[in-house]
Amino acid sequence: MIYFRNEEQEYVSWLERHPNALVLNVSRHGKNKAMLHMSRCGHLYEPGPNRTHTETYPKACSRERGELERWGAESGLSVTLCPTCKS
Repeated sequence: MIYFRNEEQEYVSWLERHPNALVLNVSRHGKNKAMLHMSRCGHLYEPGPNRTHTETYPKACSRERGELERWGAESGLSVTLCPTCKS
């Protein structure tokens, strides 16, 4: 698992190299919520040059769903599945 916070270029590079991975989109607004997406979900992809991806919503990324779900639970996050990509 890798975690991106305020690392736009690194996250976009990771996203491009891992088309079949998963991304846990974490809220920084104190809500303890996170949404699990496929890396090619329309909510996250296609990254644009003027978009911020990890500033407001840091990303935990992995090829293994269980790893992200465990990390989310250990971090006190309520993890839900994206209704669009149904990761």
